[in-house]
Amino acid sequence: MRDIINHFRNETLGLPSLHTRQATYMMIDELVPYTYCWSPSLVPKPDDWASHINVSGFFFLEHDATAATKQPDDLLKFLGLNDKHRDESLSPPIYIGFGSITGHDSNRILKVVLEALEKTGYRALLCSLAKDDDKLPKNVFKIGNVSHDWLFQHGEFNIRM
Repeated sequence: MRDIINHFRNETLGLPSLHTRQATYMMIDELVPYTYCWSPSLVPKPDDWASHINVSGFFFLEHDATAATKQPDDLLKFLGLNDKHRDESLSPPIYIGFGSITGHDSNRILKVVLEALEKTGYRALLCSLAKDDDKLPKNVFKIGNVSHDWLFQHGEFNIRM
């Protein structure tokens, strides 16, 4: 995100780059509104949060009943769902998703995740951490814009805490 914003600032607006800390302080000083997208029924907005910080509830995309027919063949194969038959020889994968919150060093986080998967031998679906040109091992499948409604209904997943 930082690179995208600074590129826009430099190339389009003719402004200098901002360090993350500078941008954070600017947002605080200017009371820039922002929203956390979790349910206030699960975690209510803390009483000490300012009025420009909101907790809205989850966002959902409209459900697409034909999503199963739109999934890439390589994803279906990784999940063992070829021709609507489950391949029982495949162990269920772990879903690893970071959304937009990958910290300041997503390369380091990716390295840690891949090392953990190598040590444990687990298979994983990786959402929004790896870049398109990252080399991933065969036990890791990078997903992009996949319907999570479809995914969690049709996939069997290991749950690890």
